[in-house]
Amino acid sequence: MRIVTITAGILLVLLGVFSVANAGLSFISLAFPIGVVLVLVGIAESFAYKRTIEDEENRHWVLIDGLTTFILGIVVLTGQLAADIAVPVVFGMWSMVSGIRGLVIVTQVEKSSEKDVDFYWMVVVSTLNLIVGVYSFFNTMLLNLSVLMILGICFVVQGGHVIKIGLDITYNKPDLIKTRDEKIAEARAAAEEAHREAKKAIRKARRTRSAVEAAKESMEFEEIINQPIGDTDDGEQNQQ
Repeated sequence: MRIVTITAGILLVLLGVFSVANAGLSFISLAFPIGVVLVLVGIAESFAYKRTIEDEENRHWVLIDGLTTFILGIVVLTGQLAADIAVPVVFGMWSMVSGIRGLVIVTQVEKSSEKDVDFYWMVVVSTLNLIVGVYSFFNTMLLNLSVLMILGICFVVQGGHVIKIGLDITYNKPDLIKTRDEKIAEARAAAEEAHREAKKAIRKARRTRSAVEAAKESMEFEEIINQPIGDTDDGEQNQQ
C-alpha cells in the first residue's frame, strides 16, 4: 500500500505538470484523464488511511480527504463540470478544505518536541493548499490564470501531500519472517506507547477529579440569588 500511495501522489503531480504545460486547452479536453487520476488517488488514500498515522483521530482526516477526492473524480468523469467558469471554484474549494484540514491537525500539536519535519511539511503544504484555494475564487480579479493552470497548481501541491502520506506508511513484516530482535523491539515500542497513553489517562483522570471537587463546592444559582446581601458582604470581607 505504501508504493501504491506514493505512485498515486506522483501521478497527481505529473498530472499537475501536464495541466500547466497545456494551460491553453479547455478543461473538457483533459476531463477524462483528470477524473481517472482523481478516482485512483482517492481510492489509494481511502485504503491507506489506517496505516498512515498512529493517532486514531487524525488518521480519519486522511480517509475524509480520500473520499472527497474520489467523489470529485466521479463528478468530473460523469461530465457534471462542463462549464469552465465553475471548475476553478469547485477545485479551489477542494484545495481550500484540504488546507484547512491540515492546519486543524497541526494546531493539535502542543509540545515543541513533536514539531519535527513532518509538522513543518504539513504546515507548508496546508498553507499552500489554502492559498491556492482562496486565490481560485478571485482569479478573474487578479492574474486571471487559465483554468488548467489553476488546476495544475492544485494537483502539484495536493500530489506532494499524497506522497508524504505514502512515505508515512511503515512496512510491517509478517510475524513468520521476523527475527527475535525485531519482535523484541516491536514489543518494547508497544510497551512505551502504552506507557505514554497511561500517563495521558492519569493526567486526564486527575483533571476530572479536580473538576468534580470544584463542582461539589460550587453553589447553585438559586442559592446565590437567595443569599442575603449582608452574608455576601461578610463573606467577601472574610476572603479579603
